[in-house]
Amino acid sequence: MLESDRDGHVVTLRFADPQRRNALGYAQVAELVAALREAADDDQVRAVVLTGSGTAFSAGGDLNEFRRELKGSALELYDSGAVWAELFTLVPRLRLPLIAAVNGPALGGGCGIVALCDLAIASREATFALSEIRIGLFPIVVLPALRRVVGERVARQMALTGDQLDAAEAQRVGLVNRVVEPAALQAEAADLAARLARLGPTALGLGKRLLADTAGLDYDEAVGHAQAMRGVFLTNPELVEGVAAFLDKRPPQW
Repeated sequence: MLESDRDGHVVTLRFADPQRRNALGYAQVAELVAALREAADDDQVRAVVLTGSGTAFSAGGDLNEFRRELKGSALELYDSGAVWAELFTLVPRLRLPLIAAVNGPALGGGCGIVALCDLAIASREATFALSEIRIGLFPIVVLPALRRVVGERVARQMALTGDQLDAAEAQRVGLVNRVVEPAALQAEAADLAARLARLGPTALGLGKRLLADTAGLDYDEAVGHAQAMRGVFLTNPELVEGVAAFLDKRPPQW
C-alpha cells in the first residue's frame, strides 16, 4: 500500500503497511512506479519525498510472495522481476528529484531504493542492510544503484556479508546525505523538498538526465557528452528568468 499527500509543489509518498514493516510485493512496487510517473506528468509537482509508516522504511521484498513465486519457471521469474527493473531505470531519469526520508530499517530492496533516490535523509534510528545473502539469495536489481553511491568495496561488503550499517556509518559511506533526530526527520525532508521545488524545474530535470547519462562513461566521454548538452541548458527559458531575477534581486518566477 502507498499513501500520497500533496503540499504545494511537493508530493510525499509513504509506504503504508506498517504491520509487515512495509514489505514490498510486486503490486506495491508497481504502485510506486505509477505514482512516480503520475507526479512527473504534473508540471506543478517539483519534488517527491519517499518515506515509510510505522517503525520501518521498508523491510524489502515480500518473502511470502517470493516463496510462492519460486515454483515458477525461469521465464516467469524473469517477467515477475521486471517491475523492479522498471523502477530502477525510471528514477535516475525522472525529471523530479526524489528524496528518501528513512524513518527506520531499510533492508534488501528497501536499502536499494534508498540508494536509488537522488538524496537521502535518515533518522538516527535507521539501519541499512542488503540482507538477501542470509536467505540464500543475492541483491540483484538493486546492486547497480548501491554500487553507484557507496563504491565497489562497500557494495561488496554489504552484498556478500549482509552486514547492517547504522545511520552514522551509512552517512560515512555515502548511502545517506544527512542524519537527524527521529522527531525532526519529516520536517527536514519537507524543508529540503521545498528548497528544491523553488529551483528551476527544467534545469533540475535536465541536470538529473545529465547525471544519469554520464554516470557510466569514462572521463573524456563524460566531458564530451556534457559539452553536447550545453546548448540544451543554455537555451532553457528558465535561464533567462533566473539571470534577470538575480540581477533584479527578486525571486524567479518559474
